Amino acid sequence: MKKHFLAYTILSLSLSVGFISCKKDTVTPDPTPAPSPSPAYTVPTSYNFSNLDYNDALNRLNMLGEMITYIRTAHTNTAASQPTLSAQKLKDMYANAGNPFATATLNTLPIQIKNQTSNQFAFVTDLENSFTDCQQASITGASNPTITTASSGVAGKLVSPARAILVDANGFEFKEITEKGLMGSFLYYRGLLNLTTIASFDNSTVVNGSTAQEKAWDEAFGYFGVPTTFPTSTVGLKYWGSYCNSVSSAINSNATMMNNFLKGRAAISNKDNTARDEAKNALVAMWEKVSAAKCISYLKGAKNNLSDQATLHHNLSEAHGFVKAFRYNTAKTISDADINTLLGYFGTNLYSITTTNIDAAISKLEVVFGLNATLIP
Repeated sequence: MKKHFLAYTILSLSLSVGFISCKKDTVTPDPTPAPSPSPAYTVPTSYNFSNLDYNDALNRLNMLGEMITYIRTAHTNTAASQPTLSAQKLKDMYANAGNPFATATLNTLPIQIKNQTSNQFAFVTDLENSFTDCQQASITGASNPTITTASSGVAGKLVSPARAILVDANGFEFKEITEKGLMGSFLYYRGLLNLTTIASFDNSTVVNGSTAQEKAWDEAFGYFGVPTTFPTSTVGLKYWGSYCNSVSSAINSNATMMNNFLKGRAAISNKDNTARDEAKNALVAMWEKVSAAKCISYLKGAKNNLSDQATLHHNLSEAHGFVKAFRYNTAKTISDADINTLLGYFGTNLYSITTTNIDAAISKLEVVFGLNATLIP
């Protein structure tokens, strides 16, 4: 009896130990599922997506191009008969009213530049007012085509062997008031707005072959102004694309911009939001850096042409426009205080700027953006 009891006890203990051991060996499932692998897709080497949709952007670039070409008709230093500019024509081109374009198809499009322009800082009003002043300066310049008629406080023409430009009473070039002004308040503003808010666009519903998110990204690419095979091809660069190319040797902007436009667009089409946002952040940062680098380039050009008033004021007007463009980037690196400091170095009258202030502006841009001015062409 005792033997049976002992055997039963040993058996019971063995089963208990075995049961306990089995419980210890049981693996409790991890309540956190493993992350899904990133979508597998190929990023193309050119921006030739099958559902690319950026015609409106390209047409607006062409409208801006005709505006600038028109202003340039008054930029001549020869004695030949010179045209005068019409403020109304410039306003019509800006709003696409009254069939103002030489390219007839632009006149028939239901798009314009004016309603795409940010009116922060009363830019639209100031621009249209400048058209009136530009008209009067062109009349004054045409009456003495080979003579400088502008001076501090007097709008007109600055003439040198290198160039002739129309400037306002404070020495700012009218062409750059329009061109750089719209590069900032229109192209930069709209392009970066699409990028920084890209997640808010629908990426599920396909309309006319693409989603709203794909189209918004395409539009930003269009406003950048490069061919679909950039930077392999640099034919037909416009505005930001041209300036990006001109400073790329110093900041590697060409590859950075294009690679991220391609990466982001492919990510959108494949619903890869992580890669999309990485590309967006890289684009926003580099686009701003292009503006800073090109501003330095023009400031250096100003210092090299102090005795040539026409070239000096051209370079200063360009640089000033790039500084003002910073303000239209809601995700900018540069602070509002630093922008105001830079604008202060230019002052309100370019006839009064000093080399000390030009150097201070270059130094400020170097510090804020980690640039080396000596490397920038």
